[in-house]
Amino acid sequence: MPNVIGFISPPVARRLPIEEELTSRAFVKVEVHRDIDAIAADWAELERLAPASIYQTRAFVLPWLATLGAARKITPFFVVARDSLGRATALLCLGLRQFGWFRTASFLGDKEANFNLGLFRPGVNFRASDLRRLLRDAAKAAGADAPDVFILKNQPYDWNRTQNPFALLPRRQSPSFAYATKLADDAAAFLETKLSKDTRKKLRKKEARLAEIGQLALITGDDPDDARKILDAFFTDKIRRCEEKSITSDLATPAMRAFFDRLSRQKTAAGKPWLELYGLSLGGRVIATYVGAAHSGRFSAMVNSFDGDPVISKSSPGDLLLMKLVAAQCRLGRASFDLGIGEGRYKETYCDTTVPLFDLVMPLGPKGAVLAVRQAFCSRLKLAIKKNPQAFAAFRKITHFASRPRLGGLRKAEPAPAPIVSR
Repeated sequence: MPNVIGFISPPVARRLPIEEELTSRAFVKVEVHRDIDAIAADWAELERLAPASIYQTRAFVLPWLATLGAARKITPFFVVARDSLGRATALLCLGLRQFGWFRTASFLGDKEANFNLGLFRPGVNFRASDLRRLLRDAAKAAGADAPDVFILKNQPYDWNRTQNPFALLPRRQSPSFAYATKLADDAAAFLETKLSKDTRKKLRKKEARLAEIGQLALITGDDPDDARKILDAFFTDKIRRCEEKSITSDLATPAMRAFFDRLSRQKTAAGKPWLELYGLSLGGRVIATYVGAAHSGRFSAMVNSFDGDPVISKSSPGDLLLMKLVAAQCRLGRASFDLGIGEGRYKETYCDTTVPLFDLVMPLGPKGAVLAVRQAFCSRLKLAIKKNPQAFAAFRKITHFASRPRLGGLRKAEPAPAPIVSR
C-alpha cells in the first residue's frame, strides 16, 4: 500500500447549492496512510480536541506499534476523513493483519487497549450513512491492500458524555465490560464512601502487620531505578501467576517487555514520565504494582500484580496499594478513574459504574462475510463461556496448555530509544 492514497466520495444527491452541500457533509475525502509522519499533525490536533482515552494517544499507540504490533505482523492503516476545508474530521488508527486468506482491519493496540475509539472532531455530525461510507471509502482507497472486514472491538458507547459515532451502526455486545468511577478532591472523604469503617480498620491492621516485617513504602516511577524495580516485579509476579492459574499470556515475550520499557521512557510535555508506575515496597522488595496513565483528567489503570508469597499475600498488598493509588489520583486532581476490562471484586469496591462495550464487524465482500460469521460465533461462544464459571475455567486451561511452547522465561529488553514527547 502506498504511503497515502486518497479517495474522493461521489456527492450525495441533494437539492442544495454545491457549496452548502460540501460544508454540510461530515467529510468529502478519505485518505489512508501507513506513514505516521503524514498524519502526525492531524493526530496531535484530534488527540487534544476529540473525546479519547489513553489508548488513542500517540504515547501509547506508537510504542505498541513498534513492539507488539511489529511482533504480530500488524501494519498501520491510518484512515483520515477531511472536510471541504481540508480539516481532519475523523482519524481511525487501525492496523491490517493477515489471517490465512483473510485480511482484517482493527484498532491499533489490540488486546492491550481497554477502550477503542475513533478520533472524531467535535461539532461534526457523523450519521450512520457517513460511517459506512467512511469505512467503504477507506477500503476503496487502499486498493489491493483493502481489508476483507473491519473488526472494531471493545468500543464504549460514549466517552466523556459524548456519544461514540460508531454506536449508530449495527453492533454486538462485547463479552466483557469495564469499571470506572468519578473521583473527589478530598481523598480521605472519597475512600470513606468506598470502604466501610470495618474494611478500613482491617486494611490498617494488614498494613501494620507488613510493617513489622520491614519498612513499608509507596514508590513511583518518577525515579528511573524505582521504575525498573516496579516493572521487574510486575513481570515476575504476573508471569508466575498466569502459569499457576493456567492463563494464556504473552507477557514473557521480549516484545511485551520492550513495549512497557518504551512506555516507561515516554515523557509528557511537562517532562514527567507519561506512564505512571506505583509500587508497594517492603524492605526494598516490591510486593504489589499498578501501572497506568492519564489523559484529559482520567487515570486508566493498565495492569497490576501482587507478590504470591503466602506470608505477604495474606496481608492483601494489592488492596493496600490500590487504596494508596486512588488517594494519589484524588490529590492529583484527576476527575475520574478506571480499572479497565474484566471482572474483579477489587474493581467493584472502588468503581460504581460499569462501562458496557460493543463490537462492530463490517464485511466488505464475500470473504469478509465468511469471517464476520466466524467472528460472531466466537463472540457469542466467549460470552456464553464467561457466564459459566466452570466452562470458563476449563477453557482457560485448554488454551493455556495449547500455547505452552510459546511461553518462556523473562528476557532482556531492547536498548532505550529516544523518548517521544506526548503533547
